[in-house]
Amino acid sequence: MKSDVFYFTARTHSHEQSMSKFKGPLALKKLGIEQRIKSGDKIVIKTHFGALENTRYLRPSYLRFLCDYTKDLGAVPSLAESCGWGVPESVSGVHTEYSGRATETEYLKTALIHGFTEETMGAPILMLDGEDGTDIEIQKINGKRFNEVLVAGRLRKFDYMIMATHFKGHASAGFGGSIKNLGIGCVSKGGKVEAHTGKTFEFNFDSCNLECKNCINICPTHALTKDDDNKLSFNEELCKFCYMCASVCKDEVINIGHVPRVEFITQMVDNAKGVVDYFGKDKIFYINFAIDITYQCDCTGGSDIPFVPDIGVLASLDPVALDQATVDLIHKSSINPHSILSEVKNIPMQGPFEWFSHIPRYDPQSREMNFNQDGKESKHWETQLKAAEEIGLGTRNYNLIKVEIEKDN
Repeated sequence: MKSDVFYFTARTHSHEQSMSKFKGPLALKKLGIEQRIKSGDKIVIKTHFGALENTRYLRPSYLRFLCDYTKDLGAVPSLAESCGWGVPESVSGVHTEYSGRATETEYLKTALIHGFTEETMGAPILMLDGEDGTDIEIQKINGKRFNEVLVAGRLRKFDYMIMATHFKGHASAGFGGSIKNLGIGCVSKGGKVEAHTGKTFEFNFDSCNLECKNCINICPTHALTKDDDNKLSFNEELCKFCYMCASVCKDEVINIGHVPRVEFITQMVDNAKGVVDYFGKDKIFYINFAIDITYQCDCTGGSDIPFVPDIGVLASLDPVALDQATVDLIHKSSINPHSILSEVKNIPMQGPFEWFSHIPRYDPQSREMNFNQDGKESKHWETQLKAAEEIGLGTRNYNLIKVEIEKDN
């Protein structure tokens, strides 16, 4: 059975065709949100505030108009993200492209710099997994890799969720859309770690430096302690699996593992299914904003030139159909001749062509970015969609319904 995907082109000829003020809210209306929510319902709008130096994240106005629309319907909106992997820069002392997102305090400062505040949004802003990423709900799942998922705990406070996703490429997952916004964006800090590395969490206590207390000082739940002889011990019952201890350990005491790209994708999809199972399939509305489509994720400091023109706004109740439709429209587009794809050998300038098969990706051996100038094909974008369909997140079959916006919105 096919799922409906509503599509609003990025073309605008007047203020009445605004993608932020009109097309975003109208996309929700087409999904039947007005028939679902009641006055006083709490709605969380899940988005990404962007890494500190990133400039391609979704503009604040797109989210503000979604907040205003839900308030007009009598709902109470909040805008949310979740804590990033690792420790705050104030602890590490090292600035990286992932800095500025480790805790709620740190990430809200980045959000403010990028224009996301309670004043600009007209709604509270928060991290779904709490101040330090340890507010979790453990969801059992019959996944391909996981049997439980660390869902971001503050989701328990909301009646409905709107996934407002900036659609773009991703060096490991192939692309970042609604599936990734679920599987990475709606899990805890530790849930992100587990998607990338698996469930390995092992201690080599004999390697511990007796004088070092880095892991003890960073542990928010006091799961790590040292006795009078400075021997390290771990109380798993107290642990909330934020894995910050692994980020500060310099003696290789803590092993959190490593997995190939395919397993990362599978684990990310398992996470996504766990979030949907926890929150409820019928309580989530999905919007993809297919604009500023770079090969990089919003979680990196890079903001390269978009590799295809803006597509528009797409919406569905099915995240798999929505991401598949967005990928298909991007593959039908012509590439930007000034983008990274123009440097790849032996690919055309016109679509249809599988652009996502040729964007830069992480090299699994060197763990560095491979800019793929030789044009080697990678199907990780398709791997993600296949895994999501197989686990029951949705279907790749869809009806694309192009919506012409009327003047009397």
